Amino acid sequence: MNLTEHSQVSTNVYEPIQNWNQRDLGLLTGERGMYRLAHFWQYALVCSGFQVFNLDCAIRFNPFTIAEETRKQNLQPEPFLEQIRVQRAFTPYQILDAIQIILNTKEENTIYFLLAPCKQFLDGDVKEDEGLFLLNLMLQLIKKFPGENVPLLIIESWTYSHKNFQIFFPKLLRTTQNLWELKTEEGLSRIRTRKTSITGI
Repeated sequence: MNLTEHSQVSTNVYEPIQNWNQRDLGLLTGERGMYRLAHFWQYALVCSGFQVFNLDCAIRFNPFTIAEETRKQNLQPEPFLEQIRVQRAFTPYQILDAIQIILNTKEENTIYFLLAPCKQFLDGDVKEDEGLFLLNLMLQLIKKFPGENVPLLIIESWTYSHKNFQIFFPKLLRTTQNLWELKTEEGLSRIRTRKTSITGI
């Protein structure tokens, strides 16, 4: 993936979430490891006093990852897990309905995570033209989040080979103001960041 000249690289995997202004759309992507990293970000957000809501579209949320992180700090996991909610969606229509409900409810002090949103749209049971149409509908909903002041972080792999994903993913990249690319090499994780001000849209 080629990022713009405004990118920077960091080995501090918490830096993006620390610098995020919670207004701009954020997208964390990579080949592997990004869903695990998202759990660490959620732990950090709960530590900062936020509640977290996961719309989990491909069974990517694992409460044991949160519990593992809390125990490293000699803390009980239950108080943290109580601040993290998970809703699972298994079809494109369930995903679209859930995103619309999130926009309508706009709960205070809540950070929303969208985990692997594209996978269900690429399922073999979904016709290609219908899948692409529905992906574009999802993108239109996602674009509304900054204007509604709803903090949204999208966590999605870039490794799908499906034709519709190759068409759709560049559109999603252009929609986000914060793009984080996770790379793990020889046990070392690095995050490349591209940031575009929301005023530049």
